[in-house]
Amino acid sequence: MNMGLLALDENLASSIALRYASQLVNMLTLQLQAGHVEVPDKKQHSGGTGWVRRTWERGLQEAGQQAVQRLLNTEKVPCPFIGSPKVFIGDRDKEFLAELGSGRYDLFIEGNLNTSDINNFYELISSPLYTKTPCPIMVVKNLVSSDSVALLCGDGVDHQSVIPKALSLLKGDALHYDLIFYRYQETEATVSTNKDEAGTVLVEAEKLLQAANIKPANVQVVTGTPESVAAMLKKYCLVATSFPVRKTPRLELLAQCPSPILLCKNKARKSS
Repeated sequence: MNMGLLALDENLASSIALRYASQLVNMLTLQLQAGHVEVPDKKQHSGGTGWVRRTWERGLQEAGQQAVQRLLNTEKVPCPFIGSPKVFIGDRDKEFLAELGSGRYDLFIEGNLNTSDINNFYELISSPLYTKTPCPIMVVKNLVSSDSVALLCGDGVDHQSVIPKALSLLKGDALHYDLIFYRYQETEATVSTNKDEAGTVLVEAEKLLQAANIKPANVQVVTGTPESVAAMLKKYCLVATSFPVRKTPRLELLAQCPSPILLCKNKARKSS
């Protein structure tokens, strides 16, 4: 059973991520722990020791618990958690990294609606939280109702590492998989079923699926601008690929992709 940490705040992005997570737990072998970071207001009194400090921290803890509970009460979605939401106090990136570094988690999930601009998306994935998180990261942009997953290959994607990692999280009888090799071209999106256009990548990727007893529904080479190809990906409940490390057409494609995306680090963390 995989374990995921779902970041929740009292906003629209978390509302969508929560609804999406409730779908995931019905399709995958996934348990969820809700997490929230209460960032202290600089105007608040955080100094002192003993009773003063404990009272201040207890107030922030209660505020965080109430914020998460209001979100859960508002959404009223069937998303079972393994326990009460964990509330941390401090810098958001640092606190989530400390929790993820415990080795308990196989996946980090959060909602983020403002990623369609390549610079905004690059800033997101360049943050300490994203660059240092030891497990795959799922960015939920929209609530997509579908049973199809796109496994996205292309330049900069180590398919030998990414596909097994993605399948370890996503394998389930309710899902269907498309293998897609993306190639940038300054034209509208076109689709080819000629696997040879991707060299050996799609052939090797298909063998990895076969080893997991999975037959892909489609195996395609998709060529075009990031914008035009991103529009084609909106039918998928998830687009899985490797974690991008620099600005490339694939990064722009992921920025503009309206579907949730799963970013797998090429170097998988060791099991605890």
